[in-house]
Amino acid sequence: MKFTGDLKDYYNYMKKYIYIILGLYIIIEIGLFIKIGTSNVLMFLCSIFVTLFVICSLILMFKDFITASKIYAISMPIIPMVFYIMHRLHMDEIGQVLYIAYFAIYLITMIREYKNGEFDLSILTTKYRKISILYVILLILAVISSVGSIHVLEAFKLVILSIVSMMVYSIGMLCYKKNNKDFFKDILLYLCIGVTLSSIPDIIVTIYNLIFRHVNQHLYGVLGSNFMLGYTIMIMPFILLYALNKELSGKYNKIYQLLLLIQIINFCGQKSRGILFTLAICFFVSIIINKKNWKKYILISIVVFSCMTYNVMQRWDVEGIADGIKITSPASLVTSNAKIWNRLIDEAKNRRPIWALALGMVKDHAYFGVGPGHFKYYYLQYGGNPKKMYIDAHNIVLDLITEFGIIFSLTFMVAWIGALLKSVLDIIKNRKKDFKEFKWPGIIGVVCLLIYGNITGQSFMASANPLSVAPAFVFTVVMILMIYPEGKSTN
Repeated sequence: MKFTGDLKDYYNYMKKYIYIILGLYIIIEIGLFIKIGTSNVLMFLCSIFVTLFVICSLILMFKDFITASKIYAISMPIIPMVFYIMHRLHMDEIGQVLYIAYFAIYLITMIREYKNGEFDLSILTTKYRKISILYVILLILAVISSVGSIHVLEAFKLVILSIVSMMVYSIGMLCYKKNNKDFFKDILLYLCIGVTLSSIPDIIVTIYNLIFRHVNQHLYGVLGSNFMLGYTIMIMPFILLYALNKELSGKYNKIYQLLLLIQIINFCGQKSRGILFTLAICFFVSIIINKKNWKKYILISIVVFSCMTYNVMQRWDVEGIADGIKITSPASLVTSNAKIWNRLIDEAKNRRPIWALALGMVKDHAYFGVGPGHFKYYYLQYGGNPKKMYIDAHNIVLDLITEFGIIFSLTFMVAWIGALLKSVLDIIKNRKKDFKEFKWPGIIGVVCLLIYGNITGQSFMASANPLSVAPAFVFTVVMILMIYPEGKSTN
């Protein structure tokens, strides 16, 4: 298996730097132990694994551009866990340096390969001219928005960590001369592994609570379940289709089956109403495009949705919905379902106040927004509840508009929807396969994000500590996979 071969190759590469790795590891762990002591054993135990991953991944990225691309993909969803530890230790600024380090090393390997003639940047003005124009427009608008913000340096930091780094990464993927289908499938695999690994803390918390406390709390992960599940739902269609179709995943089929199992466990413990609805759409569309495996989908659906529905009905804000509902006949069943949905809609109305104040910001800062990551600074000014602070508009579209302005958001949304329609047309024109390796799962993933992001709290980045741009990164990779013209694999 190529993945196993990669691991052996990476191990042999890192053996050259074993003394550097061990030296840095020991120094950092001693420093953390002095900082933590015995006051927080759990944090220190987490750091033992996280520190080793960070050191090894950063050193490994220097190997070559392909390795740097894969390690970058697996690391972006995991880095927030590092930030969480740093945040608990009041070391936020040190943690944020990691994003710069990963991006800098990726850029170094990219420049090195460019000097060796492995990049064709000319296609940015020919084949990918529209993407280039889009990037320039969005970057200019983001800079204008940052300049007009009250904390300019913070805004620029977020623009570099999210927009600039994502653009550079996508340019690297598109312009690399060896970017065949196998190259993209490798990046996809590492991305799916990284996202799945980021869900393991939630799984551990769930199992711990069920075994020792006999309860299942509303899970929030390292940055909040809504936030984490937002970028998880984007890669779920890939994991589903690749796990159930060996002709797609090939040599990686067993790995995708393991990832699917972990994600099933992850979702079975969730209590999010939004992800329950969105995941149902994900499964429904996946069944339609992959009819031959419908029995497997139904089996997985029964397990996942039974657990999730039970969990959702145990939420403190939902548990009273079923009170007074009695089913005595088929007619009462229909009536009862209607009552349940009406109650759930009423619960969703609780988000209206925050959406209303977000619209107030848009009215006063229509063209360029309040600035990247600046929603939290205007929240109280526009009537927000001081007892319940929000760092974003709790709606992915409103969050873009409030922070970056209408012009940026409109440009972004038109491009987003345009790419979706283009991918659908590409599938219609070429009906040789029931679904495509990248296009169909990519379409399902980003549509699910659009739905989920507008019915619950979701943004492309978490601007408060711990900082995360994982949704933006996952979105970027999935969109690039969608526009990639799928062809034959080459060696």
